[in-house]
Amino acid sequence: MDKKKALIGLFFAFIMVSSVFGFVAYYTSPTASDLVYGEFSFRPITQNGVQQYITEINNQDYGFLFFPGDLDYVDVSDETKALLNAPIYTITYDDASSLADFFGDVQYSLEFRLADQKLIERAVTSENSSLPMRTCVNATEYQPVIQLQEANESSISASNNCILVSAVDAYDLYRQSERLLYVILGVME
Repeated sequence: MDKKKALIGLFFAFIMVSSVFGFVAYYTSPTASDLVYGEFSFRPITQNGVQQYITEINNQDYGFLFFPGDLDYVDVSDETKALLNAPIYTITYDDASSLADFFGDVQYSLEFRLADQKLIERAVTSENSSLPMRTCVNATEYQPVIQLQEANESSISASNNCILVSAVDAYDLYRQSERLLYVILGVME
């Protein structure tokens, strides 16, 4: 009877240990469901009902809402790309905009996700906040400004060391901010 219990115990131990190895192997090796963009492999997952694409960049996992191939049509000029090479940015927005909460979310998200690579100053375009007031007027070659703004037309443009991200709605804003993030991280050109 003790031999039978020992065998059953060993069987369950084998199942548990092998399931851990299976889990590790599943999450560390590419699968048929992985999507490839350039040299990056993206694993689509659904978490809390939200589709995400996970990839490793510089030994760190990043999650994105959009696959880079779905953002190829979002135009990013050479001037914008050059400004994104700066080590410090100011990210600012109009805190009275109907998209203010989404602008703040994108501002914080970029600061958090780029913490190891860039220094981000958070600001707003008015004096009605505890954050400093900054606009494109404050942009310099060494500290460009990324100004998030609500508009009737979607675009990313650059002028005088300032990147204007014009968004129609929150979905558009997240799409454009991830396009910029992909450029900064070297996933997209």
